Amino acid sequence: MRLIHDVTTRNAERGTMDLSIRERLLIQRLGLEGSMPITALGQRLSISPSSMTGLVDHLEAKGLVERRPHPTDRRAIELVLTRKGRRVFDREVGFYRTLVEEALVPLGEKAMALVLQALVALESPESRRGAA
Repeated sequence: MRLIHDVTTRNAERGTMDLSIRERLLIQRLGLEGSMPITALGQRLSISPSSMTGLVDHLEAKGLVERRPHPTDRRAIELVLTRKGRRVFDREVGFYRTLVEEALVPLGEKAMALVLQALVALESPESRRGAA
């Protein structure tokens, strides 16, 4: 907990400090996976349609996301990060990268490298298929 506090204090420019957990998760999901229909995004985040509407309205008012017509489904609305939203996402990635690196420093360089390799392997499509 102290590590999270220390890293957060040093990264005041994080960009999402004024956002709720749900807003951060939405930005993170769009940053990682790219644009997607609002309904699909809500399902992935386990957020009800009525809550998604308010959440998207709030992020849109802040200039972080934008609604666009879906390219192939006229009934669907797609959600995309704006340039400002992309910058916020990039700062989030930097924050989490710093958090992980600082958490692993006490292990030493060799162990840190092994843990980072394992984390990358966990993100691979092969590992996700194996877990399914």
